[in-house]
Amino acid sequence: MSLKTLIDILEKLLHLHVEFVDLSKMKTNVVKNGDVDTLSSIIARERKLSRKMEKVEKERQQYMATWFEVNQPQEQEQTVTTLLSQVESEKDKEQLIELTTELMRTMAQLKQQEQLNRMLIQQSLQFVHFSLDLMNPTIESMNYGTDKEKQVRSKQSLFDSKV
Repeated sequence: MSLKTLIDILEKLLHLHVEFVDLSKMKTNVVKNGDVDTLSSIIARERKLSRKMEKVEKERQQYMATWFEVNQPQEQEQTVTTLLSQVESEKDKEQLIELTTELMRTMAQLKQQEQLNRMLIQQSLQFVHFSLDLMNPTIESMNYGTDKEKQVRSKQSLFDSKV
């Protein structure tokens, strides 16, 4: 069973993750600018990309399961690291190491970028809530005057009975 298929699958995964990082960077700029329409379109593109990624990941898992079934049926842990210990071709081994390393680096970059986006969105929401609170004052802030003025007004009646 050739490892070329696995290498192709990992290259697809890497490419999809790089696209995700690019979208995430675009999302950062959009959140900074407050462009909600563009943000919605980016999120829609991310959903499509996520579905593609799930499909490729299932393909990778199926290939790995098949490879281990054929080559190492007794192996319990079916990971790329375990597979690397079984690969004899140095060229394939180097390609797999390079691809998995780059994939892990890209995934870490994506995670960091998404944490930044989450923080920016939380700050935007806090600002919106603060602005709404300023626009909708509380009952206490709507009552003007001091407590003494309120007491004097309550002692006065609506009708002047001495007239």
